Amino acid sequence: MDLVTFCLIVAVWELAIGIPILIYPDRAEKWMQSVRDQELVMRLIGCLWLTVGVLVLFEDASVGIDVAGLVRLMAWATVIKCVLFCWWPLSLMDMRKKIYGGVKWWVGALMCIVGGLMVAAALHLREIA
Repeated sequence: MDLVTFCLIVAVWELAIGIPILIYPDRAEKWMQSVRDQELVMRLIGCLWLTVGVLVLFEDASVGIDVAGLVRLMAWATVIKCVLFCWWPLSLMDMRKKIYGGVKWWVGALMCIVGGLMVAAALHLREIA
């Protein structure tokens, strides 16, 4: 998978989840809790993201300080996190809850920022290709 596609997939995911968290954190918390209660769904999400990360790294796994290298670093982080997520989804969700508490509006803002940065990275990578 090319880096532009990866950036856009991550951006859509981050924005699709980040905007509702930013606007309605209480409703988003209920929705997130309903997803967390289904371990199979959590494992499937982890498996799908693991596949996306591996497809990116299959092309080129080198990390650097340029935009492409940083996107590959994000792919590496995705792969590592998703391997753990596939094996221990409930442990990772408990750890997230201990660190962040409930779903907060600033988590949504952070997700929107990451989504925006991934769109910017996709546009940059498309220009230099």
